[in-house]
Amino acid sequence: MSIPDLLWLLLPVAAVAGWFAAKRSDAKRPDAFWDYTNNFHQGLNVLLSEQQGKALELFDDLSGTSRDTADTHIALGNLYRRRGEVERAILLHQSVIDKVALPEDIRETARFELARDYGSAGLLDRSEHVLHELLGSEHRRGDAYDSLLQLHEQEQDWEQAIAVAIEFEKNTGNNARARIAHYYCERAVLAQKQQQTASAAEFLEKARRHHPQCARALMMQASMALEAGDHDLSLTLYGQVESLRPELMPEIIDSRFAALKAANQPLQLLAFVKRIHEQKNAYSVIRSTRAVIAELHSSEAADRFFKDQILKRPSLKGLRDWVHDQVALSKPGERDKVQVICGLLDQVVEDKPAYRCNSCGFQGNVMHWRCPSCGQWDSVSTIIGVEGE
Repeated sequence: MSIPDLLWLLLPVAAVAGWFAAKRSDAKRPDAFWDYTNNFHQGLNVLLSEQQGKALELFDDLSGTSRDTADTHIALGNLYRRRGEVERAILLHQSVIDKVALPEDIRETARFELARDYGSAGLLDRSEHVLHELLGSEHRRGDAYDSLLQLHEQEQDWEQAIAVAIEFEKNTGNNARARIAHYYCERAVLAQKQQQTASAAEFLEKARRHHPQCARALMMQASMALEAGDHDLSLTLYGQVESLRPELMPEIIDSRFAALKAANQPLQLLAFVKRIHEQKNAYSVIRSTRAVIAELHSSEAADRFFKDQILKRPSLKGLRDWVHDQVALSKPGERDKVQVICGLLDQVVEDKPAYRCNSCGFQGNVMHWRCPSCGQWDSVSTIIGVEGE
């Protein structure tokens, strides 16, 4: 272990040791205090020198049933897990569990951390077993349910995730409707990949029964209706998505225009375009509407709409496309310069992420219903502003 690594680990440990010293500053028992402190530091030194067995023996000499000692074991175990040294973490957490004289809430905390150790080590069956044991815990039931759900999400075992989430709602009184709806949507996605359209439709209905405002389920139902030729239903569902989650318009605009064209409703299409014209819009909406206006009216009308919209909501994407338009209009002597600017703007726009997680800040160019970084559902949204939509 390098010196920087050692210092990194010792920083929080030093704080814990200082707290222990303050807690045990009993003037009536100076010898006991110094014995405790010496053993504590000996245990740390041996543990850091990778002699885990001997270190645990030294820690065991410290007031075996002390809550403070157990807290130290748990904290050190968590540090080791975060460093990737899972075997040490397991040893420390198991040592707390084995002390039957400790308060039950402390031992349950150690069990919960042990489950996390197993999960970090990829021993998912063991992790699941420990978490199931904790479902009867008074202190860790909620954490155990949440970790079980995360585990099933990691394994993409959506059927089991649904069962646990329903049980979680029943036994804790917490609301998991949105999460359950996403699980059913995941099952619908799998059914669609297997060409099981009827099963996919059934899963989406179940998703909406649990969470009627689930925009994802509405979008999937609208897409299926469009493919089946039920254009009116598709338009109704896309309208509900816009009402519930206006920020999702960039995700549905092309399909909505496709449904309007397929429904052969020119007046409805014109009314929709007019409504878009009168409001500020995300750039994807502007771009798609520009193409439709060019079809319905003329390229000149489409260009006027485009310029009006990018002045209302400026963006790098809008500027990039406007400069591209100028290439054909520029004089031969200026065209090379304009093309250089086009290339620079292309590079800038391509380097900008399109989506950001509102929970952890993860950025990417693909829409995720569940953040691939922090695992939160419905936390990823389109980036709005000059650098985004």
